[in-house]
Amino acid sequence: MNTYVKAVLYAYPLLKNVGEEYGEHIRNRALLSYRSNKSAEELALEIAGDILEERKLLWLKQKVGEVLDSLSDVEKTLVGVRYFGRERKIKRPALQTENGKNSGLRVWSERKYFRVQCRLVDKLRCLFVGVGLTKEVFAREFESIELFSKLCKWVDGRKSEISRSERDWFKIG
Repeated sequence: MNTYVKAVLYAYPLLKNVGEEYGEHIRNRALLSYRSNKSAEELALEIAGDILEERKLLWLKQKVGEVLDSLSDVEKTLVGVRYFGRERKIKRPALQTENGKNSGLRVWSERKYFRVQCRLVDKLRCLFVGVGLTKEVFAREFESIELFSKLCKWVDGRKSEISRSERDWFKIG
């Protein structure tokens, strides 16, 4: 049920430079079109498809950014550690709550951490729906993109467990 949410979160860091990279890819395809065995019409349709895909990814990047901006510092930290691989970049003082008190993340049990992550994914799904990124929209617009189809398969096959790097970073267990 939350596969698409997790796939989007894992893909989000890759969307950072999507505009520049797709723009360069599209320019190169157009410039090198003389080497293609395809007709001009076929090539134009493929390039138009690439432009539409770029626009979809830019829209996704904007919407996910809006959702992430609405999270608390602790929630941002949890998302960063779990999905963005930022365990080395995030310093522990960032784990304080808004009122300055320690969130207690360092003393959480593995079970509590897992439950908090599950609730956070549910919250993110609701926030995604609020900005227009429903499961149906994801299936229609993004599931056919190779990156997301591979991520969805990987997320579905992945065991729901805390990674070693997460456990080491939070000193869980």
